[in-house]
Amino acid sequence: MTDPITDDTSRALRTAWFDYLDTIEPLRPALHAYGLKLTGDVWDAEDLVQDTLLKGFAMIGRGDLHGPGSPVVSPKAYLFRAATNLWIDRVRRAARERAWLGEPPSPTPPSDPDAARQGAQALFAAASPQARAAVVLKDVFDFTLEEIADQLRTTVGGVKSALHRGREALAAAAADPPPRDGPSQALVERFIAAFNSRDVPTLTAVLTETCSIEVPGVGGGRGRNGGWAEASVGHGDVRLEPGVYRGERVVLFFAKGGSLYDVVRLEGDEDLVSRITNYCYCPDTLKAVAAELRLEVSLLGYHQPQEILTRMIATTTLPWGEGLRLH
Repeated sequence: MTDPITDDTSRALRTAWFDYLDTIEPLRPALHAYGLKLTGDVWDAEDLVQDTLLKGFAMIGRGDLHGPGSPVVSPKAYLFRAATNLWIDRVRRAARERAWLGEPPSPTPPSDPDAARQGAQALFAAASPQARAAVVLKDVFDFTLEEIADQLRTTVGGVKSALHRGREALAAAAADPPPRDGPSQALVERFIAAFNSRDVPTLTAVLTETCSIEVPGVGGGRGRNGGWAEASVGHGDVRLEPGVYRGERVVLFFAKGGSLYDVVRLEGDEDLVSRITNYCYCPDTLKAVAAELRLEVSLLGYHQPQEILTRMIATTTLPWGEGLRLH
């Protein structure tokens, strides 16, 4: 019995994926901005973008063609519709999970100085996800009422009602979400020290046996013996520094010349890293983080020089390659 998915099949799909990313790249900034307005969090926005791109890729491959009456006649509307549906489903699922777990809303003490802000957050959360999406689609991205009705699968009258409710909630909403939990300072420092000294055994030992390595949009790996440490420390001109983004400890990767080219988030306990997420192929997320930290940024293109792209397609274990092009 032959394997249902061969290496040749995987390489063909990976080639098609990169072609797809090249095609939609002009739409990515607007899509990321939409996700950021919906979620209020740069990491959640990137997750929504990645899920949207994957869904679009699958739906186009399944048969959504660019012809008369096709949903892909307007690629921007097509991707925004996918993002809207994914986000609404995510919000509803989270609400069901909270209800199933029986989690009551946290009362705010009257003396709490943040009571007004928390009250605004609660008001915004009380608005339906459709109302929030309608406001962003109309007031930020200037979609017509008819286009929004199509996005939200409702009527123009329903959109007008949603806009009224959503604008009231949005006007009172707090701008910033609560900070996330992050790795300990000791773990971040240990990780950075091992990397900057190009100490592969120590860097490998910092990872759990089943550590997940994720490179959104490109690939990833699993396990401390998957080659991530060797491939990463091979970039001789890279240095790492600790950083804090909205209260969360992150790892900043600087290229030769001092520009930021990657932000890495770590998960784990006091001793070992269980998950690494590299955002080097997420240009809009990188720009948002760099702007807030007031850093110069260099962006990796999805498509590298042909010889590097060929290596990236040839294997999924080293998706970041060597000699990556900064532009």
